Amino acid sequence: MCGITGAIEFKRSQNLDFNEGSDLHNYIRRRGPDYYAVEKTEYADWSVTLAHSRLAIIDLSGASNQPMISEDERYTITFNGEIYNYQEIREELIANGFAFRTKGDTEVLLRAWECWGEECLNKLNGMFVFGMFDKIKGEFYLVRDRFGVKPLIYTFFDGQLLFSSSIASVAKQINQDIDLEYCSSGIRFGFFEGYEDRTPFKNVKYLLPGSLMKCKLEGELKIETKTWYSLEEQVAKKRKELESLSSDELISQGKALLENSTKIRLRSDVPLAISLSGGVDSSSIAAITAKEVDHLMAFSYGAPDHPKSEGPVINKFAKDKNINVEYIHHSYTAQEMGNIYDQTMEAQESPFLGLSIIAQHEVYKQVKERNIKVLLGGQGGDEIFAGYRKFFVVALKKAIEKKEILPGLQYFHSLALMLLFETKQIKTYWNEKNRYLKTTGKDTAFLDCLPDISLNLFENTSLSDRQISDIQKYSIPSLLRYEDRNSMYFSIESRLPFMDYRLVEFALALPDLLKIKHGYGKWILREMMKKDVPGYILKNRLKRGFDVTQNWVNDGVGERIKSNILERKDKVKDFVSDFNQLENSLSIKNLNNSNILNEAIMLDFLIDPIKKPTLQ
Repeated sequence: MCGITGAIEFKRSQNLDFNEGSDLHNYIRRRGPDYYAVEKTEYADWSVTLAHSRLAIIDLSGASNQPMISEDERYTITFNGEIYNYQEIREELIANGFAFRTKGDTEVLLRAWECWGEECLNKLNGMFVFGMFDKIKGEFYLVRDRFGVKPLIYTFFDGQLLFSSSIASVAKQINQDIDLEYCSSGIRFGFFEGYEDRTPFKNVKYLLPGSLMKCKLEGELKIETKTWYSLEEQVAKKRKELESLSSDELISQGKALLENSTKIRLRSDVPLAISLSGGVDSSSIAAITAKEVDHLMAFSYGAPDHPKSEGPVINKFAKDKNINVEYIHHSYTAQEMGNIYDQTMEAQESPFLGLSIIAQHEVYKQVKERNIKVLLGGQGGDEIFAGYRKFFVVALKKAIEKKEILPGLQYFHSLALMLLFETKQIKTYWNEKNRYLKTTGKDTAFLDCLPDISLNLFENTSLSDRQISDIQKYSIPSLLRYEDRNSMYFSIESRLPFMDYRLVEFALALPDLLKIKHGYGKWILREMMKKDVPGYILKNRLKRGFDVTQNWVNDGVGERIKSNILERKDKVKDFVSDFNQLENSLSIKNLNNSNILNEAIMLDFLIDPIKKPTLQ
């Protein structure tokens, strides 16, 4: 797990500075504080630079430092991520005659490319992005993992290429303007990443998940971008494999997949821990991990004795599983609350929604203080097993359209039970209604600079297809960005068992009635884990994220956002037409409305989008 950056420049006009302490280094320094190096190679009229800022997780020796060069000096790689099944691939390569000088996964990836070329990607189980230069053929490759767990940002400028793990570093180099359509998708529809290949800056792009970019260094760069992984195709294939299996067989296969996806993510040469929220997803990961790791440590946001939080449930579960939980429930001064908010803005390098992202940031800060470098979490469980409430509506709507009477009645029963148990959440649902009911999404209160976008989040689609949309566009991409930026700001590697591609394909291919049943989403996951996770967790229908209250707005976050904005009146006028009404809109009372709060966070980003990196 690391930060990577690099470029393909004309030899006659090399202007980018990759030296230690440069902007291109400093923006990725926190991602990998253990070692930094730069490798330059010349080919014809071109200069290829690969740089790497390392966070040492597997094989802590200097032999696994990067950029890494193959023994015949043909290939050079800079790689960010983890190949969880590197041990199995290593054995396969040894059987093919390859020898190894390290014990890490970087050399395995390099050797796999030597052996199989692009076809090696289908063998990789992990989260990864990398740049690979073949100096014999004069070809450079950028590759991103199946679901985009790790970021890879690039831009073309003056016929040259710059890439990085950091959005801000790229945008600063080419002085790019803000992409307001990207910003609008977040405010109006609740998702940022996944809106095509956009970032917050024009001409600064994400390499899309499951994609490969090939650059051929000739008189000019010849670019070919292709998809090396198709989730739709793999789910269709998996559905055919599963159609003859009984429910019990599917439950058994799902449990085995989840256990394996968790266990291979425990491979680490540094201390690891888990994130625990008290929900089904994180509790499932915790239950499996507790069997494998002695004296397992967990981190949770909240208090163990607060009756309105998940703390008491977490405390009870942790005692049952002999897990030591560190609770993050500090009291902060207004100054400290404001500083935490500003720090989260710096870490994200992009706008975000709500207070839970700030709480997540604080969790990773606590993990860092305990000298933990790897944290397992439950991200992805709701998307792949249909845990979100919107999936109930999608399933019911499709059953009605197809005139499937019995399934329709079952989905209606599940939806009714869910609404009955979540009447206290009605205000939250009401605030979100326009995301789904209007094709133009939510209206803005004071930001009049955001262009209109037309989307239908309840498009006519099957449940599985809607889940795929969440994984590719509407949910997972933004959630992965929040988690990656917060964790890497503190040099923490976040591992996500539910995002194992084998488990994702399996879960999406399941029959709908194994996902939503008896008033529960994720029904099959609850069945898979009923021997390991207690009923007071599995049978709980209420959903909540981090227990962050709006008191954070009252206790310092609100004032910091307001002061950040009003101190930059010269910039604010570019985004708000009625400046005289803005101060009233930013009152603490108004900021307690989540929609107003999100607009204020957006405006704060717009007036100061590229923060100077704070170094460790």
